[in-house]
Amino acid sequence: MVCPMQRLRPLVTGTDFSVCAEQALELAISLALAADTGLMLAHVCELGVNDIDEQRLLGCSEALAAVVAKHRNSGVEITGVLRSGRPWEKLDNIATEVGASLIVIGRYGVAGPRIGLGSVAEHLVRAASRPVLIVNRDFNRFDDEAR
Repeated sequence: MVCPMQRLRPLVTGTDFSVCAEQALELAISLALAADTGLMLAHVCELGVNDIDEQRLLGCSEALAAVVAKHRNSGVEITGVLRSGRPWEKLDNIATEVGASLIVIGRYGVAGPRIGLGSVAEHLVRAASRPVLIVNRDFNRFDDEAR
Protein backbone atom coordinates (compact mmCIF):
# COMPACT_ATOMS: atom_id res chain seq x y z
CA MET A 1 0.00 0.00 0.00
CA VAL A 2 1.32 3.45 -0.90
CA CYS A 3 0.75 6.16 1.68
CA PRO A 4 0.69 9.81 0.67
CA MET A 5 3.57 11.86 1.99
CA GLN A 6 2.71 13.87 5.05
CA ARG A 7 3.02 17.63 4.84
CA LEU A 8 6.12 18.90 6.61
CA ARG A 9 5.53 21.03 9.66
CA PRO A 10 7.97 23.84 10.53
CA LEU A 11 11.67 23.06 10.41
CA VAL A 12 14.24 23.93 13.06
CA THR A 13 17.85 24.64 12.22
CA GLY A 14 20.62 25.53 14.62
CA THR A 15 23.39 27.99 13.99
CA ASP A 16 26.70 28.71 15.64
CA PHE A 17 27.42 31.18 12.81
CA SER A 18 29.94 28.79 11.21
CA VAL A 19 30.26 28.04 7.50
CA CYS A 20 28.79 24.59 8.06
CA ALA A 21 25.79 26.06 9.89
CA GLU A 22 25.22 28.46 6.97
CA GLN A 23 25.23 25.50 4.56
CA ALA A 24 22.68 23.71 6.75
CA LEU A 25 20.52 26.85 6.83
CA GLU A 26 20.59 27.14 3.05
CA LEU A 27 19.45 23.54 2.69
CA ALA A 28 16.76 24.04 5.35
CA ILE A 29 15.48 27.08 3.44
CA SER A 30 15.28 25.00 0.25
CA LEU A 31 13.35 22.28 2.07
CA ALA A 32 11.02 24.80 3.72
CA LEU A 33 10.35 26.45 0.35
CA ALA A 34 9.52 23.11 -1.27
CA ALA A 35 7.27 22.15 1.65
CA ASP A 36 5.68 25.60 1.99
CA THR A 37 6.46 25.77 5.70
CA GLY A 38 8.27 28.07 8.11
CA LEU A 39 11.70 27.82 9.65
CA MET A 40 12.93 28.46 13.16
CA LEU A 41 16.60 29.46 13.24
CA ALA A 42 18.02 28.88 16.70
CA HIS A 43 21.27 29.86 18.35
CA VAL A 44 22.08 28.47 21.77
CA CYS A 45 24.63 30.26 23.95
CA GLU A 46 26.51 27.87 26.18
CA LEU A 47 27.05 29.89 29.31
CA GLY A 48 29.27 28.72 32.16
CA VAL A 49 27.94 28.11 35.66
CA ASN A 50 28.66 31.70 36.75
CA ASP A 51 28.51 33.20 33.28
CA ILE A 52 25.72 35.74 33.12
CA ASP A 53 27.31 37.88 30.48
CA GLU A 54 24.69 40.26 29.12
CA GLN A 55 27.16 41.53 26.50
CA ARG A 56 27.67 38.02 25.17
CA LEU A 57 23.91 37.42 24.95
CA LEU A 58 23.46 40.77 23.23
CA GLY A 59 26.18 39.88 20.72
CA CYS A 60 24.54 36.52 20.03
CA SER A 61 21.17 38.20 19.59
CA GLU A 62 22.61 40.71 17.13
CA ALA A 63 24.42 37.99 15.15
CA LEU A 64 21.23 35.91 14.97
CA ALA A 65 19.22 38.91 13.81
CA ALA A 66 21.81 39.56 11.09
CA VAL A 67 21.52 35.99 9.76
CA VAL A 68 17.72 36.20 9.76
CA ALA A 69 17.90 39.57 7.95
CA LYS A 70 20.34 38.17 5.38
CA HIS A 71 17.79 35.52 4.40
CA ARG A 72 14.61 37.59 4.74
CA ASN A 73 13.99 37.58 0.98
CA SER A 74 14.37 33.81 0.67
CA GLY A 75 10.63 33.21 0.33
CA VAL A 76 10.49 31.42 3.70
CA GLU A 77 9.31 32.90 6.97
CA ILE A 78 12.36 32.62 9.24
CA THR A 79 12.05 33.27 12.95
CA GLY A 80 15.16 33.67 15.08
CA VAL A 81 15.22 32.06 18.53
CA LEU A 82 17.95 32.63 21.11
CA ARG A 83 18.36 30.31 24.08
CA SER A 84 21.08 29.48 26.58
CA GLY A 85 22.04 26.02 27.73
CA ARG A 86 23.12 22.82 26.03
CA PRO A 87 22.57 23.25 22.28
CA TRP A 88 21.33 19.70 21.62
CA GLU A 89 18.76 19.93 24.41
CA LYS A 90 17.54 23.39 23.48
CA LEU A 91 17.28 22.58 19.75
CA ASP A 92 15.18 19.53 20.56
CA ASN A 93 13.07 21.59 23.00
CA ILE A 94 12.41 24.23 20.34
CA ALA A 95 11.48 21.54 17.81
CA THR A 96 9.02 20.08 20.31
CA GLU A 97 7.53 23.51 21.12
CA VAL A 98 6.79 24.30 17.46
CA GLY A 99 5.89 20.74 16.44
CA ALA A 100 8.73 20.63 13.92
CA SER A 101 9.01 17.76 11.45
CA LEU A 102 12.77 17.94 11.22
CA ILE A 103 15.89 19.44 12.79
CA VAL A 104 18.56 20.49 10.27
CA ILE A 105 22.09 21.16 11.52
CA GLY A 106 25.64 21.30 10.27
CA ARG A 107 27.90 18.30 10.73
CA TYR A 108 30.30 20.32 12.83
CA GLY A 109 30.51 23.85 14.12
CA VAL A 110 33.08 26.52 14.79
CA ALA A 111 35.53 23.94 16.17
CA GLY A 112 35.96 22.73 12.60
CA PRO A 113 36.04 19.35 10.90
CA ARG A 114 36.71 16.24 12.91
CA ILE A 115 36.44 12.55 12.37
CA GLY A 116 32.77 11.72 12.67
CA LEU A 117 30.29 14.31 13.89
CA GLY A 118 30.60 17.43 15.98
CA SER A 119 29.38 17.17 19.55
CA VAL A 120 26.02 18.88 18.98
CA ALA A 121 25.25 16.76 15.92
CA GLU A 122 26.23 13.59 17.73
CA HIS A 123 24.08 14.36 20.78
CA LEU A 124 21.09 15.27 18.61
CA VAL A 125 21.32 12.11 16.52
CA ARG A 126 21.38 10.02 19.67
CA ALA A 127 18.64 11.75 21.65
CA ALA A 128 16.39 13.94 19.48
CA SER A 129 12.66 13.42 19.62
CA ARG A 130 12.36 13.74 15.83
CA PRO A 131 14.46 13.18 12.69
CA VAL A 132 17.73 15.09 12.34
CA LEU A 133 19.28 15.97 8.99
CA ILE A 134 23.02 16.57 9.24
CA VAL A 135 24.58 18.69 6.50
CA ASN A 136 28.24 18.45 5.61
CA ARG A 137 30.00 21.72 4.89
CA ASP A 138 30.65 20.83 1.26
CA PHE A 139 27.23 19.37 0.47
CA ASN A 140 26.61 21.64 -2.55
CA ARG A 141 29.96 20.70 -4.05
CA PHE A 142 28.16 17.68 -5.50
CA ASP A 143 25.65 19.95 -7.24
CA ASP A 144 28.56 21.72 -8.93
CA GLU A 145 30.12 18.40 -10.02
CA ALA A 146 26.83 17.19 -11.53
CA ARG A 147 26.65 20.16 -13.88
